[in-house]
Amino acid sequence: MYIKPNLDETRTLNQRKLQIKLPASLPDKPSAFEGISDAALWKMFRKGDDGAFVFIYRNYIDVLFNIGLQYTSNEALVKDCLQDFFVDLREKKHNLGETDNIKLYLFKSFRRRIVAVKQKESRFIFQDALKETFAIEFAIDQKIINSQFAEHQLQSLKTALEQLSSKERQIIYFYFYQNLSYAEIAEVLNYDHVSSARRSVYKVLKKLRNFMPMLFLLITTP
Repeated sequence: MYIKPNLDETRTLNQRKLQIKLPASLPDKPSAFEGISDAALWKMFRKGDDGAFVFIYRNYIDVLFNIGLQYTSNEALVKDCLQDFFVDLREKKHNLGETDNIKLYLFKSFRRRIVAVKQKESRFIFQDALKETFAIEFAIDQKIINSQFAEHQLQSLKTALEQLSSKERQIIYFYFYQNLSYAEIAEVLNYDHVSSARRSVYKVLKKLRNFMPMLFLLITTP
């Protein structure tokens, strides 16, 4: 079993804000959806509640934007993908399946879309389309700059991540930065079994531990 190290003091993910202009007919500030379960919220959206759609949009637009930026540095491409993604989501809402985990549903669907666009853009097969394109971005804040130890650890983390394959970086990104469970990682990254995703996480953590022994604590082996 592994314990996730606290990376908050050694890195900040470069989270960028994105605003896609919503149609004027949609409510601007839906406030009646706080505390509603994902299953209920998704059901309301599928039944045509525009307020539920806007609530989902505002909750996930920025994190999806940042996920897209891990696959390509072309911000315009990511914005276009997001625009089309949410337009399609709204137009095809009645045909969508049920879910009790909206975050997982959107992560999986948007990842599939951005990868498909990259395939088309690069004209390579799936693996080549992702090769060397998934790069976890960092923003060094003042707190880190003021600490030589933290800055050193951040550089060590960057160096370690550069040694990983594209698939391994995706595992780390979704495990640490999006806090997905093994089951959710298996869904997003198309593993056949949760156990396969778990083993992949352990394998990547072992690699990182060689570079950063102070941040990764191995309790027991799987």
